[in-house]
Amino acid sequence: MITKQVIQAIYKKYSKRPDSPDDLDMPLLFDYAAAHHNITIDMDGPVDSLVINSVEPSSPFHRIALERINAIVPFEEWVAIVLPSSIIFLNRNSNRVSVHLRAHKPGITDRLRSIFSRTDEES
Repeated sequence: MITKQVIQAIYKKYSKRPDSPDDLDMPLLFDYAAAHHNITIDMDGPVDSLVINSVEPSSPFHRIALERINAIVPFEEWVAIVLPSSIIFLNRNSNRVSVHLRAHKPGITDRLRSIFSRTDEES
């Protein structure tokens, strides 16, 4: 079962991209998810991309630059494609797709800006 804790652990473990897209476990993706999701690799465009045809073409998750993928992780029922700020879960037994979007954590500059904007509003 994929819980919030598992998702956070995935983001932490796979926070950096591999040295090369060649280091991604593409056979895992094709062995477990390609049949239901009609996955292809497009090497003809300006950047090499993974195309997930079970996702609507208008979705930003339909075509993903290989250089943006941090990891491909297998689970019992799903295969996860880990990106810096999202995870695409492809079901192994159907064409179901689930996407987790990572919540943006405000940085120090965002927090300072928020503090000073509140101070200006109160004056």
